Amino acid sequence: MIKTAAQPCGWEWGFITIIEVIHFLYFYDTCALLNMGEAAFDEHFIISAQTLIELEDIKTSRKKDETTKHKARTMAHLLDKLSDAGIYVVAYSNDFYQDDTFEPRYILPDSPDSIICYEAWQAHNNDAGIIFCTDDLCCKNIAANLVHIPVCSSDDILKPDDYKGYKEVTLTDEELAALYENPGNNKFSLIPGQYLIARDAAGEVTGLFKWLGDTHVVVEHRGFKTDMFGAVRGKDEYQKLALDSLTSNKLTMLCGPAGTGKSYLALAHLFKLLETHRIDKIIVFTNPCATNGAARLGFYPGTRDEKLLDSQIGNMLGAKFGDKIELQRQLDAGKLQLLPFSDLRGFDTTGKNCAVYITEAQNLDIEMMRLALQRIGEDSICIIDGDYDAQVDMDSYAGEHNGMKRLSKVFRGHDFYGEIKLKNIYRSKITELAQQL
Repeated sequence: MIKTAAQPCGWEWGFITIIEVIHFLYFYDTCALLNMGEAAFDEHFIISAQTLIELEDIKTSRKKDETTKHKARTMAHLLDKLSDAGIYVVAYSNDFYQDDTFEPRYILPDSPDSIICYEAWQAHNNDAGIIFCTDDLCCKNIAANLVHIPVCSSDDILKPDDYKGYKEVTLTDEELAALYENPGNNKFSLIPGQYLIARDAAGEVTGLFKWLGDTHVVVEHRGFKTDMFGAVRGKDEYQKLALDSLTSNKLTMLCGPAGTGKSYLALAHLFKLLETHRIDKIIVFTNPCATNGAARLGFYPGTRDEKLLDSQIGNMLGAKFGDKIELQRQLDAGKLQLLPFSDLRGFDTTGKNCAVYITEAQNLDIEMMRLALQRIGEDSICIIDGDYDAQVDMDSYAGEHNGMKRLSKVFRGHDFYGEIKLKNIYRSKITELAQQL
């Protein structure tokens, strides 16, 4: 069951009845909660009643070091202080030994870890977007391999830059065969929508997979053709995953250095949709921000589109289309629309049968990213690209304020979201070497 003081968030007794829909992103075990500290309260979360018991034991334990005991005291204080804020709920259950639908109960030991894993399983069954966060290796193995729920660590949350949208593992022939034979075993603790790149001992790719939350599926994206871009195929395993995400998700974010193919793959996919009449228009959200450190040229005359065409977005799109004449033709035909962030508020894509493309998104802070995504209607798709590692052009968009980083943290694990960090630079040898400057 789940209960909170004064029942904030609209939760009632029972596992789980929701009156007011609130998305709980993480279910923390005790170790992860202590390591998260105050950062845990950045999102709605669930903890077990077992964790409250363990926190009390840690505070007075003679076997724990002072650092751990201090973490426990601090967390107990935070939980008490924010008990009425509706940020967290406490889960407990008496059904561990009676629930016939929970098959692992026959082999799990009678331990607090098992009960916490069971309660996390119940929470995940109610909301597939909930991820079990644990820093305990035993809990992680039980959750991933026996209970089969998505697992992450506190580092995955506290260090979101480490998330690439995929994991790369080296597998023997036997391990690869086991993955094909038992696709429901989430051995590598993937979250829904995350990919797996399997390699042999020599580093060669032996398989690409995607975890759907209950099973792995094989990724086999063979490319496509467009009138605008010709034949489009993934040049490496990362681009193949990007193409799969673009094809299967309503929201995809592509990250990576200049020259890795972010905008090329995004625009090629969008024009495929446009040419096959699956969408009627591509709307480009742009924040025309001058390059960091560069001298500004001052006022540009002309209409809004003319000014945008003289900025970074015009240069990028013109290069991808071959020249600005073709870019202008697409604008005149109504197939392409440029919309600066300054004019975004109040805009709504609902009913437009369109796709939104947010490029150079590293130059967005959290509020701007939120504003952009709030424009996306249920009948639209969205592609975001950018390089928040090296191409942020204003300090106000950097670090913890960066909208791409925040988006990744909030949206990962949802079944409509995909994220790929591209690695290999294809533009030129000069571009590749310049990355080292």
